[in-house]
Amino acid sequence: MFRGPGPSPRSLVDWTLVNNAGVAEWATDDLASFRHTFEANLFGVVATTYALLPLIKESPAGRIVNHSSVLGSLTSITTQPDMFGSFVVPAYTASKAALNGFTVALAHKLRGTRVKVNSAHPGWVKTDLGGDAAPMTVEIGAKTAVRLATLPDSGPTGRFFHLDDELPW
Repeated sequence: MFRGPGPSPRSLVDWTLVNNAGVAEWATDDLASFRHTFEANLFGVVATTYALLPLIKESPAGRIVNHSSVLGSLTSITTQPDMFGSFVVPAYTASKAALNGFTVALAHKLRGTRVKVNSAHPGWVKTDLGGDAAPMTVEIGAKTAVRLATLPDSGPTGRFFHLDDELPW
């Protein structure tokens, strides 16, 4: 989380929370793997968000960006299953779909406030999770989150994006 300039955390500054959680246990789909994956990809995000939400709501332009994945788009994986192949792993896919549901529900709960809540698909990025075969740099992968973190007051909330494109839920 970062904030704009200001003398203290209680001053009227813009607060942004980017939940950048992501784990995937590609080799196993047992209950322990589901719990571990959901703990990081969903429950940690929920706990962090609710802990910081009072401060974000005080902000003139609070923003919450949840790093999700196109693999959490039920529309995408059902309409284009061959595109994703072996990357559709039940625990990871279910956790990111649940994160997307949390994004929509929180945006709905916060409607009428200045807070914007959106999901971002960074793309397949060269990280510990993405691996060396990933085609995108971290800098390119961060573009969506940065754009959503700096939305104007008229910007969208409760949506899912990759770069400048809106993705289906």
